[in-house]
Amino acid sequence: MARMEISTNIACRVQCDFCPQELLIEEYSARNNLKNISYGQPTQMSFDAFKKCLSTIPKSVLIGFTGYTEPFLNPECSKMILHAYENGYPVEVFSTLVGMKLEDIELIKRVGFKQFHVHLPDDKNVAKIAVNNDYINILKKVLDDIPNVTAMSMANLHPKIKNFLDKDLIPDEMMNRAGNVKSVKPTPKKLGPLVCGRHSKLDLLDIVDENVLLPNGDVALCGMDYGLRHIIGNLLEQSYDSIFETEKYLEFRKKQKSYDGDVLCRFCPEAISQSTLTEKQNLKSFIGNNLDPSFAKPLFKLYEDNLERFPDKKGFDYFYDKLTNDQLSLLDIKHLIEQSPEYKSINPIKLN
Repeated sequence: MARMEISTNIACRVQCDFCPQELLIEEYSARNNLKNISYGQPTQMSFDAFKKCLSTIPKSVLIGFTGYTEPFLNPECSKMILHAYENGYPVEVFSTLVGMKLEDIELIKRVGFKQFHVHLPDDKNVAKIAVNNDYINILKKVLDDIPNVTAMSMANLHPKIKNFLDKDLIPDEMMNRAGNVKSVKPTPKKLGPLVCGRHSKLDLLDIVDENVLLPNGDVALCGMDYGLRHIIGNLLEQSYDSIFETEKYLEFRKKQKSYDGDVLCRFCPEAISQSTLTEKQNLKSFIGNNLDPSFAKPLFKLYEDNLERFPDKKGFDYFYDKLTNDQLSLLDIKHLIEQSPEYKSINPIKLN
């Protein structure tokens, strides 16, 4: 599913260690000739700008309130969420809850979120979240009023949060954001034609359509592009579909498909080779034409629903053999998948 992340503001005061805010502030300020952006004085997306940008986006595109910043640091964030939902868009939220108020929860509690994912405070202060009574009250209200809330943390849970929830989380692994987070080991440079592995992992489509909308209407390539190297269009000036026809987008694609073109993907852990995608596409064609669909289709569905990706050949062959020889049932395979580290990493624990 295509996805547009909404960065409702620039200069997130949460300043998580894995989020290169200084780079973002510097590049956004330079591009827009702004002199006074700071953590105490962020630049905000207006509600009117959001509405205008959203009106160009097809209803099939998932609207994610996340991007490069804490969305609720914009006081109109909940209003934007409600507007998107009431206009028929699928909506998700990724938030530290910093900046959220009780009235925000009242406004959005009837929204049918595809996902409401909370980044919780940790004991190493990787995320700079003040764990005080106000924060605890907001978290409690979210858990009371918004269903199926999931969570993550970048280190062990803050002791006050652990006591409050009476559960623990396995910390997520910090990502280098395609080389933009200098404290994390860089990804070795990748040569040859590349594909975004994140965008192609399920439908095997070669497109970069999980983009980020900035407060001025600019659309950045993806959630790794904190340095704003690839601005592919502007939704205050053009339609959603047209940004994939702009000279800047086409130039990016040309470099992405070259041997050594200068694009962010060359240092991104999510990038895969063009040949890897082709192998998967060939496998999909082979399976569709040669295997019993009464076994192959439900096995495909297990991968899609539980791992959110196209199956790898080795794993698929193993399970298909067990399935067709009555050594495992679909339910057995589902239970095995649910025990895997991959499943646990992409299916975060529910808090309520």
